[in-house]
Amino acid sequence: MNDLPQSERTWREAWTARPPVPRGISVPPGRRLLQTVRPYVPRGCLTVARRGFWLLSASLPRKLRTGLHSFAGLMRPDTASVEDAYPAWIQQHDRLDEYRRRQILARIAGFGSPPLISVIMPVFNPDPAHLSAAIQSVEQQLYPHWQLCIADDASTDPAVAATLRQAAARDRRITVLWRERNGHISAASNSALSCATGTFVALLDHDDLLSPRALYEVAVRIVDQPGADIIYSDEDHIDSFGRRSRPYFKPGWNPDLIAGHNLISHLGVYRRALVERIGGFRIGFEGSQDYDLALRAVAETRPDGIVHIPEVLYHWRQDAADRTFSQASHDRCVRNGRRAVQQFVARHSAGATAMPAPALPIFTRVVYPVPAAAPIVSILVAADDDANAVERCLAVLAERTDYPNLEVLVHGRRVASVRGDMKRANAAAQAANGSLLLLLDSAIEATDSGWLREMVSHALRPEIGAVGAKLINPDGTVRHAGITVSGSGIAHYQFPGRLRSDPGYFGHLQLVRNVTAVSGACLMVRRETFLHAGGLEDDSPLAPFSDVDLCLKLIERGYRNVWTPYAELAWHHRPESSVTEPDRMHRAAVAMRRRWGHRLDTDAYWNPNLSTDRARLSLVSRRNPERSEVLKPRSALAPASY
Repeated sequence: MNDLPQSERTWREAWTARPPVPRGISVPPGRRLLQTVRPYVPRGCLTVARRGFWLLSASLPRKLRTGLHSFAGLMRPDTASVEDAYPAWIQQHDRLDEYRRRQILARIAGFGSPPLISVIMPVFNPDPAHLSAAIQSVEQQLYPHWQLCIADDASTDPAVAATLRQAAARDRRITVLWRERNGHISAASNSALSCATGTFVALLDHDDLLSPRALYEVAVRIVDQPGADIIYSDEDHIDSFGRRSRPYFKPGWNPDLIAGHNLISHLGVYRRALVERIGGFRIGFEGSQDYDLALRAVAETRPDGIVHIPEVLYHWRQDAADRTFSQASHDRCVRNGRRAVQQFVARHSAGATAMPAPALPIFTRVVYPVPAAAPIVSILVAADDDANAVERCLAVLAERTDYPNLEVLVHGRRVASVRGDMKRANAAAQAANGSLLLLLDSAIEATDSGWLREMVSHALRPEIGAVGAKLINPDGTVRHAGITVSGSGIAHYQFPGRLRSDPGYFGHLQLVRNVTAVSGACLMVRRETFLHAGGLEDDSPLAPFSDVDLCLKLIERGYRNVWTPYAELAWHHRPESSVTEPDRMHRAAVAMRRRWGHRLDTDAYWNPNLSTDRARLSLVSRRNPERSEVLKPRSALAPASY
């Protein structure tokens, strides 16, 4: 089970107060109505209304359900656009025909030593029909080398016992352990684990479903990547009518994002020896026991031992949890999950504090410490032809920065690029006194005083290369939330045009995340690291992509780059998307491909099923890698650009 049922995550996202929406931005009519009446409605009534709304809408056809959620403002734009494209994606990419089945069976037959995968299932009073379906989803696996380890936690429903006995009788690969007393999910999971003999264990809730090829896809990774310790996949939700929805197409391994929410979740598969070494599931973390397990397992393995499968292999039943989780249970799940995060980050960063994410309190924000003797930050301001802009930038820095130890160096005249003069920026970095450098566009100003301290707290972490901030357009929409280097073109801003208060796709606009690159308009890096990487490209043809190039050089040297929404800055006028001549940009793109071609094909922090389209997040079909078709109305397509 995850840290919270999806229904509660959605309720909290939808009904928690957010920062005011800027002028000129449309607000869904349902949300306007909610904002008007909410102060007059008792909290308990809202809880009942939330449950009723989601139970009612779950029985509606997909288009009507999506429309109702969009009207109410409860389904965010990116979630809604992916939801709209999901049925077509399933038809094109997630259907097993006979030819594909034969391919899979032939590949399995070629395994020299097929790994045994133990599926762990704790059981307590589920709907017998849902339990039976969960067991059958294991029995129907194309990969035959599995065992199902079930621990019944003293269920009181006789139909549950009957279902389990029937399953064990018909398949010798199914083992049922009967607990005499109810010990809750952690104890029951440990009991199921005690029956496991496989090299790897996969976690399955008693009412969820596995895709028929789930264990096959896992086995392929185990065979192809023998150093793997943790394997996780994408997931979606399924209702009692078999309708699939709300797919979470996850990024590749993202160490900072998992501190915000349970990235591994479903389907989570672990090397059994690793799980046993860390002590299995911990009593006292019920409701977030799998999150706690994931964090402790992650801490005991290497980054290259964590493997992501960009396939939807797990179907999380969305309408069963509503009947079994009370509001108190939800709060307990959140507390236990945050306690697990606190222990996770404290192992590597003394003084780090886990707290509720401001815009999404069911998720977590980690605040890293800054020494009392704060290091000097050298702010390298890229000047342009407008002296007033530089003066305004300096005045705002003085007014809206509570960081105590900084210096400002103004450099260069803007060249035919959206960046400043790279040669002068490098010279300024050489002359800087600070151990930390901040590249800053003079047209950008902070929106609150804590932005610089937030960036410093990440830049001081030894594993971090570049740190990027949340950059906002004058109309209150997002301009920069990290840079992706996959898809058409060279680089793409993530989630542009969304409201600054928007949670983003599964919270990605409100959570600290690792990204491949961040914008040079506001980029912090340790001075020593910057110089060791060679600084910014200046005379090279790829200078227009100098910030992306710098971030890739940092990754190549073993660092990871991070984007934080808690350092927010805004342009005081709308910047042009590009002022660089097309011929120069073409030469820059060719130079980037020549240098980084192996890294520009895919982005480790962006799911290959998601488009990099600027206007609207959607899905792509990956059946033909030479031509990935965007699954959305053609009228909605907009050219991706950097």
